[in-house]
Amino acid sequence: MNDNTLNSIFPISACSRNIEARWTSLQTNVSFLTLKECVRSKSPGPCDCQTYRPDFIVPDANKLWHRDIRAIKSKQVATLETAVALCVAARAMVPKSTATLLASIYAQCRLFDDLAAAEYILIEKRRKDRVKGGKTRQDRLRPAREYALRLFYSMRPPEGWKNVGTAARVIAPHVERFVTRGRLCVFAGNCPIRTIRGWLTA
Repeated sequence: MNDNTLNSIFPISACSRNIEARWTSLQTNVSFLTLKECVRSKSPGPCDCQTYRPDFIVPDANKLWHRDIRAIKSKQVATLETAVALCVAARAMVPKSTATLLASIYAQCRLFDDLAAAEYILIEKRRKDRVKGGKTRQDRLRPAREYALRLFYSMRPPEGWKNVGTAARVIAPHVERFVTRGRLCVFAGNCPIRTIRGWLTA
């Protein structure tokens, strides 16, 4: 008997496996069985499904997920808890359309997938913003960095610099004046000598 035949005979079991797969993808460090036991303890019936309120809390969620995606992850957890409640209700021997409950389960799974897509978009946006922010910072630093490199070569003593630290200390006052004249936001609380030394050794 293949999976399709089994799914048609035991559609609730198939739904449960789909929910479990999504739960595993969340990487909550909590077993799916724990979630199911939590839901079963509330004994949701078919008539309770419209008013079911998910309240499962993943321990250490703050450590598991970055704050930018924590809200989406919480919604995904709630979505899967609701889907599990629908599975439990669908097994109850009550005259309620199983097809309706199954449709609701599939809707919860689709909602989970939509949230997963939203999470991916958010992560990609954050990554692009970081790249853009890094490029903007490099563009802001470029004039001062190039000026420091020009001074490094033009002010070099005939016998050469003793070391890069010495060069940075000699060059630093000139670079600071250049930055002040140009109203460039470069050092922003950082030690100018250390910053210039980093430029010279890059």
